[in-house]
Amino acid sequence: MFDAPFPSQTPPPGDATLSALVAKAERGQWNAADVLGGREKITLPVWLPGKFYAAVVSQFYHGELATIRMCRKLLPSLTDPAARRLVELQIIDERRHAGVYRAYLEDIGPLQPIDPMLEAAYETALSWDGDDGAMLAAFTIILEGEALFVLNDLSRWLRCPRFHRINAGISRDEARHYAFGRAYLSQVFPTLGRRRRLDVYSRLRGLWHDTALGILERFRIPNFILSRRCRTWVDTGWRDHRKALIGTGLVTDSEMPMAEGRPG
Repeated sequence: MFDAPFPSQTPPPGDATLSALVAKAERGQWNAADVLGGREKITLPVWLPGKFYAAVVSQFYHGELATIRMCRKLLPSLTDPAARRLVELQIIDERRHAGVYRAYLEDIGPLQPIDPMLEAAYETALSWDGDDGAMLAAFTIILEGEALFVLNDLSRWLRCPRFHRINAGISRDEARHYAFGRAYLSQVFPTLGRRRRLDVYSRLRGLWHDTALGILERFRIPNFILSRRCRTWVDTGWRDHRKALIGTGLVTDSEMPMAEGRPG
């Protein structure tokens, strides 16, 4: 299992919002064994192929490993001690999540390869050297944010007690990671010049559309998993992510026509 020690400590000095998140993260640590302890038989709905379900869970697993790489790459550039501690704790969280998913896959099907479109998205974001804000936004707001929505949609359709325990623990962690990303980026993005902010926005927008369209074409995700998106998943998904990015100060409402390539 991927559990790691998580000693409690006094939240480090730094930004008050981030320090509060550190305290919440310290209190919110949990053990993988607690959610995997029940070995209930997993019964899937008749319309959900087991191989497809295993493939979906496998993508979550691969996503956790990619996020660990992102966190390790981000750490050296962080000067705020609270931000550093949050990323250290996120690495612990993601390692635990990966272990839980891998153990769950032992009962539903073999680990499937990472989807090529997701792999390309992770590698693209990780390649943005010298632009940690863009990399963090790609992972936290877009890629992990979307994974959280899919998890919540799956939990409504599945009647697997073990999955619900897994989803409850992981969703709490991911919501905290999302909150950290938004809080930290709200400090970073407003300090950038307009041209650079718009460039970051353009890259994030391209990353989302390329990945979402590619997944729809290759992975053939059933509409029941994307119930909040339906046939307009790509457009409505970007509107959600765009709203979050506006909230971080990446773009302003007045800059949106230019950012989206529309007439002012």
